[in-house]
Amino acid sequence: MASIVPVFVPHAGCPCRCVFCNQRTIAGQSARMTPDRARDILTQALSVLPDGSAPQAAFYGGSFTAIPVEEQEALLAVTDAFLAQGRLSAVRLSTRPDAIDEAILDRLRRHGVATIELGAQSMDDEVLRLSQRGHTAADTVRASRLIRQAGISLILQTMAGLPGDTRETVRQTAERVAALEPDGVRIYPVAVLPDTGLHELWQAGSYTPLDNETAAVWCADMLEVFQRADIPVIRIGLNPTEELDRTVEAGAYHPALGELAWNELWYRRLHAQLEAQPDGTLYVPARALSRAIGQNRRNVRRLERDFPGRDIRIKAQKT
Repeated sequence: MASIVPVFVPHAGCPCRCVFCNQRTIAGQSARMTPDRARDILTQALSVLPDGSAPQAAFYGGSFTAIPVEEQEALLAVTDAFLAQGRLSAVRLSTRPDAIDEAILDRLRRHGVATIELGAQSMDDEVLRLSQRGHTAADTVRASRLIRQAGISLILQTMAGLPGDTRETVRQTAERVAALEPDGVRIYPVAVLPDTGLHELWQAGSYTPLDNETAAVWCADMLEVFQRADIPVIRIGLNPTEELDRTVEAGAYHPALGELAWNELWYRRLHAQLEAQPDGTLYVPARALSRAIGQNRRNVRRLERDFPGRDIRIKAQKT
């Protein structure tokens, strides 16, 4: 995938405030994005990239297609100029399922938008209601179909641990998302941030966040579904920053949360393999060796506990 230069538009276009959302903290900025600021961000980023790299510009952090059209056009005019110069290869953006229609998609294609990241979050309508998302799972199905018909790459963003979520609802969300055949997915286990409705629910004792270990198990369930459907998982967990390190108060937040989920998935695979074979030597693809062994050899220790007396060894397959 081409490198990405993010241009954050925190909360812009969002018609409601989801209980989990504090994009100003996630993005590390609070000022409104203007065309001049967007131009400065792109110019600075491109100045330090190798000549000819032509990354993608990405409007993240809000519901871009729900911003007033004249503001969308002003921001896209900035990327149009870089596209014309060959300094950008494409544009991508994030938005809501209920802010997509055929006219919107026609306009985005004219401005070089090649990828849309759609915030599905859950495919359970009760979870969406409790999270104050303001849209339904049917909206995600409809928007995904239109995006694919428009020839635009579709990335679906999902969450785990929202109000009303269970391990089963999260797995069902993964299965319904996989059925939409996106080009990739992101998985964000819920972290509790200040200045959010979720923070208030947590403090009131009305919401119990996932811990990192539980989040890894639930995310591994989702990984199983997406792996089976051959859908790339682009990211698991928030991108750690100093701002988030200071402000996350509860929930699933760890600098290697994605690795913990992959460790869990490989533990399950290796456990099943050991149940079917007499010896303790396990072979995995070389590229997956570190994940199979696990952080600090966690999978080796778990398998030794599960199969006492076995000499557990995890090795790279010979090419």
